[in-house]
Amino acid sequence: MDIQESMIRSTIQGFSTSYLLYTACELGIFDAIFDERKHVTLLAQELALDEEMLFRFMRPLVALKYMEEENNYFKLLPLGEKLSGQASDSLKDFLLFTGRQAMPYWSKLYEAMKTKKIPYQLVEQQSYFQAQVQQNEKFEVFNKMMSKTSERLQLEAYFAEKKDWYCIKKIIDVGGGSGEIIAKFLEFYRNAQGIVIDLQHVQQKAEGKLELYGINSRCSFQAGDFFQEVPKLGDLYILSRILHDWEDEAAITILRNIAKNMGENSTLTIIEKLLPEVIEGNASHLYMTDLNIWTMCGGKERTQSQFEVLFHQSGLTIKALYSLKEDDYLIEVVKKDFEYQEGIL
Repeated sequence: MDIQESMIRSTIQGFSTSYLLYTACELGIFDAIFDERKHVTLLAQELALDEEMLFRFMRPLVALKYMEEENNYFKLLPLGEKLSGQASDSLKDFLLFTGRQAMPYWSKLYEAMKTKKIPYQLVEQQSYFQAQVQQNEKFEVFNKMMSKTSERLQLEAYFAEKKDWYCIKKIIDVGGGSGEIIAKFLEFYRNAQGIVIDLQHVQQKAEGKLELYGINSRCSFQAGDFFQEVPKLGDLYILSRILHDWEDEAAITILRNIAKNMGENSTLTIIEKLLPEVIEGNASHLYMTDLNIWTMCGGKERTQSQFEVLFHQSGLTIKALYSLKEDDYLIEVVKKDFEYQEGIL
């Protein structure tokens, strides 16, 4: 078999590796041997699995370097440790989300492309966010994944460039979930008070997190819908990983609702990934993320120029752009001057 055929075959069978890792996670294998070597017999007893089948199941995990095996004893390697819930940098919630929610809808990709519909809606007959409101407990793994992603967001380099910490008095995190992002901003902007705006079903978890972070005296939760209204005259507004969930028309509605309530000196801080302006081979993971977002909720990742179109139609303009780690960008956006804004709206 030549190299090209081997690469193609490996890619074609990529789904099987994804299901292998997901199933191992659901079975609890990575958690069961997180910090100790364990014999396959004992592991099979603990997990109530057939010993022979378990050994066969774990062989490819050894070959793929997620664990090692010696005399039927298994131990996790660094790759496998990241898939245990006990790891500080665990990807377990991301893997569970992918297996439970994303992968089943990708199987509808062909039908969705032909019918011009969103794969999720082909299966569930409603939008992703409608389902989340109605059955929030079903989306616990999604919420945990998003919380973990927000906690891992590194803003230290960005804050190191900011000299205005004493000027910001009011921070409004629009669609702020359980408060992981605004907690980072309030730690830096020590004179500020904060408000997290999100749907009612998030409130209990958000208030618990704000108390856990020790900022509940400086930050409150306010139930609201960013398609309807947001609080007025915040010094700093935050939209973290919100716009990529929505197609352009909906994204413009969100931006306009914020823009109309911004003061002359307000700044809107947007945290999103940016696609390259031209297709790049080393950005394949971003293009797949873009398709995954569309598969689930009909949204999209965007290039900088695509964001600029949204801002232009919302009476906003880019003030500054900062590169963060892991393909994230922070875009500072302000209102256009009134004369120019009046000329385009």
